[in-house]
Amino acid sequence: MELQHTNDPQQKAALDRKRVTESEWFFMVEGIFNTLNHTMIGVVCIYTSWLCWKNGFDKLYTWHVFLTLIGYHLLMAEGIVLLYSGNGWTQKLTHSHKRTVHWLIEVVGCSCCVVGIALEIYFRDSTNRRHFSSTHSIVGLISLVFLVLTLANGLMALFATELRKRIRPIYAKLSHYLTGTVCYVMGMVAIVLAYEKRIYRQNTITEGITMMTVFTIAVTVLSMIGVVKAIYNQLRTLVK
Repeated sequence: MELQHTNDPQQKAALDRKRVTESEWFFMVEGIFNTLNHTMIGVVCIYTSWLCWKNGFDKLYTWHVFLTLIGYHLLMAEGIVLLYSGNGWTQKLTHSHKRTVHWLIEVVGCSCCVVGIALEIYFRDSTNRRHFSSTHSIVGLISLVFLVLTLANGLMALFATELRKRIRPIYAKLSHYLTGTVCYVMGMVAIVLAYEKRIYRQNTITEGITMMTVFTIAVTVLSMIGVVKAIYNQLRTLVK
């Protein structure tokens, strides 16, 4: 504490060097985890795409698995982390450009999820199977409900300036963060639960399922760091 309030030039210089070093270490660690996150996203998506190819894309269930994985595990995850300041490939984009890219990616990702879930509902209906009879399907349904809410309040957040007379921008953004978090987390939980399904057990080994489970959980946690920080800052602003 004494160093932080000192007027000695040498001590100030030493303190500045220490802060720079700590900052460099922080950005390095941040970059490492960000790279790991993108790598795990890619590994799971490529591995599952290969399993879907082995299972056959002539089956509707294969398309359900493939589209929901691409929607949640790839596009939603990338759409979330691109807004984080530590994300490598979007650091040079302006906030406006990040917001535009975020919207484009998330709309495509949500579309993949909706189509994938719709195909599974159609498949079960055409084969007279029960709907939403497993934990996986119930969690997926919860995610779908929050997906709709996220898109709705996302529009409010997008046009927050124009709607400021009806609702404070901070409320629109906070509700978008919260519903989006539930949507994404529930979707990723549904994917983890799906790893016990036949399409995985018949087309890969136990170690492959374990790898995808660990990677999916890690991706969920790492992808939510920026969102959690944003929610925390929004809540701090509200209580002031």
